[in-house]
Order: sequence, then C-alpha cells, then structure tokens
Amino acid sequence: MKGDNRAPKVYVVGDSTLSAFSDNYYLPRYGYGTQLGRYLAGAEVVNLALSGRSSKSFLSEPEYAELKAGLRPGDFLVIGFGHNDEKKEPERYTNPNPPYTQRGEGRGTGFAACLYDNYVCVARERGAIPILCTPIVRLSPEDDYSGVCGHITPSGGGYDGGDYAAAVRRLGRDAGVEVVDLTSATMAAYLREGHERASRRHAWAGTLHGVPVGLDGTHLNKFGAALVAYEWACAVAAGGGPLAAYIASPLVPPDEDEYKEAVNAAYREPQYLPFTEERARSLTFGPFPPWYASVMGAFGGSEHLREFSLSAEGEDIVISNMSVVPRGGIGGEDGFAAAFMPLPADVNFTASAECEVLAVGDGFDGRSAFGLMLRDDIYCDEFLPGLNSNFVAAGYAGGNSLFVREGGSFKGLAASLFVGAGGRIKVGIERVNQQLRLECDGRALSLFDFDLAAVDGGKDYLCLFAARHVSVRFSHINFTVTGRSSRA
Repeated sequence: MKGDNRAPKVYVVGDSTLSAFSDNYYLPRYGYGTQLGRYLAGAEVVNLALSGRSSKSFLSEPEYAELKAGLRPGDFLVIGFGHNDEKKEPERYTNPNPPYTQRGEGRGTGFAACLYDNYVCVARERGAIPILCTPIVRLSPEDDYSGVCGHITPSGGGYDGGDYAAAVRRLGRDAGVEVVDLTSATMAAYLREGHERASRRHAWAGTLHGVPVGLDGTHLNKFGAALVAYEWACAVAAGGGPLAAYIASPLVPPDEDEYKEAVNAAYREPQYLPFTEERARSLTFGPFPPWYASVMGAFGGSEHLREFSLSAEGEDIVISNMSVVPRGGIGGEDGFAAAFMPLPADVNFTASAECEVLAVGDGFDGRSAFGLMLRDDIYCDEFLPGLNSNFVAAGYAGGNSLFVREGGSFKGLAASLFVGAGGRIKVGIERVNQQLRLECDGRALSLFDFDLAAVDGGKDYLCLFAARHVSVRFSHINFTVTGRSSRA
C-alpha cells in the first residue's frame, strides 16, 4: 500500500477534538489527532484538523485545498467531524438523517453526503484510504449520554436534530468505509470511570485559589488526547484494515504520570483588572449608552462568545443564548451575557426593568437565568471559569426569583415558578445607604450591609443579564441616582 515506495502519510481532518491548540489553560486543550503519531510506526501524521469547523465549513479552508493537493496513493485519511455539524447555523449545520445518496442544500445539507462527497470520494479518487471516526462524547456531569453529550440532538429553529454518531456508522456500512467508533469507546470509558475520574481526561481552563476550575467537557487535555488516540489505535488494529499494518506494537496506554505532565507549568492565576473605558473598546457587542455589553465568566471558552447575542432595539435590550450546547448559567459559578453599567460604590439609586421571555431552548435547566443584577466585579468578554464573586439579583435562577451570592455561596431567597416563553416579570433593585432592596413581581426583600467590595472596592456593576438557552427582552428600563452614601 505504499504507492511510490515512500512512507504513507496519515492525513487527519476534523474539528477541535482532533486539532492542535496553543492556549494558556491550566490543563491546555489537545485534540487527539496530535497524539496519533505515538501509536503509528512507519507512517507520518499530517494533522489538518481545525477548531470550530464542521464537515461543511472545513471545505472553505486552505487546509482542505492542502488535503486535496497532498493525498497520494497509499495514504490514509482520518475523518473526524460531528461536534460542529450539530450547530444550528447555516455556515456549519449538516443534517444527520438523510442517507449519503441524498445531498440536500442549505439547512438540508446531509451530514453523510457531505462526508462521502468531500472526503471519502476525494481520498478514493487519489488512491488513498478513508477512515471515518465517530465524534468523542462530551463529558456529562450526570453520566447521561442519551442526548447532546452523545451527539443526539433535538430539532429546533427550523433545523432537524438526530444522531450524528449513528449517521457516521451508517455511512461506513453503506459505502464500505472503515469506521472507528469513538463515540461508543469514550462513552464506555466515561461510564466505567465515572464523571470525576473521567474529568481528568479533559481541559481545565484555570485555577481559583489553586483549585482547578473551568472544566471543559468538550475538549481533551494532552493526557486525555493520548488516551483517545490509544483507543483509536486499538480499534484500528482490531479492525484489521490496511492501516492496521502501521499500528505500533505493543500498544501501551499513557500512564498516570502523563496526567501530571499535562499541566501547564507556565500557568499563572489571572488577577482582576478594574473596568476602564480603554478596556471597554475591546468589547464585541454594543455599547448601548449608558450600557456596555459583555459576555463573561464560565461560558465554555472565548471561541463560544458569539454563541451569545446582545442587541438594542429602540430603548429595549435583547440578550440571548440559544446555542446547540447550552452555555454559562448562574449557580456554583457564573457565565452570562450582560448589558452592564458601572456605578460608583457610594451612589444610591433605583433601577427597574420588565423582562419578557422571547424563547426558551431545550437546554434550559436549573442553571439558566435572567434578570437584573448588582455585582462586585465585571469582565470584558472574558472567559473566566470559577467566577463566583458577590452579587444580588432579581429575576429567575434555578426556581428562585430573588437570589444572591456571598462568599462563594449561591443562595435563593424567594421561590418562583418559571414563566416560560411569552411570560413577563418586573424586576427592581434599590440601594439606600447600606440597604439593598430586591423586588420581583411583588416579592420584595431587603438586605443590610451586603458585601459588594470584596473584589472591586471602587465600583459596582448593574447588569441586565441572561444565560443558558433563554432569550429575553428587557424593556421599560429605568435607572435613577437618588443620592450619595458611603459603604460601612
């Protein structure tokens, strides 16, 4: 199978779960494509995988042209898409349901047809051998892989959901292509290990007081990437296909020491930088004077920032997150989009708004939230895992209409039933000296001497916010300064 007597090349295409990264995480991201070479002998890996791409969007990249120009007889093409084909947006979405013989266009573009026409056929036309890989699972805190964590997506927004791993397996069977079922392999490993141990395979964005935070349930760290590459190599060897002749022997999995070695020795915990007008110039959304717009906290990584949206419609502000994979939330840590207003720490004020729920996604859960918040600190489009600084809020979060966090602990102060799409609630926050009064649809509560100086002693930040599969319109927004005070 060596064609012109050169060593074969193993080309790799796919998304971020296979690609190389360069980041400053505590446990940096590594795609498993970067680790395949350690389990191959006599073959060279050419990893062309790119973060954020689907089988459709990859076609417009220079790496796709490089693939077509480089493939030679006797080479191999490892194909690993699926994570981003699920994204319900026209640039990346492909439909998992049609057979590979049904092409479709636009939203109806078939996942199997896209893989077959643009990768399987391209390889075969050049005398190379394609190998399909089903996507690795996303780590589920509940060990539940029956839904999006197992790449089985719901329909919504005019897009069909379906089972992306099954689509790859079906294509392999129907078109006679070797399939490495990494969905089943990683699912079995995660269920065997349990969530806590399986999380050691994944990237962690940072630390908070030395404790890892910001678990990335999609992306692997170097240790996890090596484990998946090992599982891939075992499957290829067991399959007995042409590439099996190049699998190294014996196959030895990475040991526990490699987990320690995966930690970024250069990592340093970030320090809080107070808000300035200069920093505001880098913001992606807005401003909507007197409001600025930002996405902050634990929302999955900077590459997911545009899965949120913030816009002004006249005097109203609309904030949404309806991404395929729910992002952010309020609870143990914060991750949300907000229109925010910096306030001097010694100003008394009244603020109010009406919240209209425009849409609720299938991923709406106990961490989904929206409302009016007064908080201790603000971050300018920063991915900051473990964000759990002090705030008071009125709106909705986990069955609560009034809720706070102090000293790292989230606490609901008044229960509420979620109003659902089309529902409206009125929210308000008032400060009079050392008293903070919260109000949500007639429920009111006063707090005294609440600490909003633990991080940023000079300013507080008033936020209209939303997170995690909810879209909210904020209208009748009022803010009035009522005097000066001092913090006690």
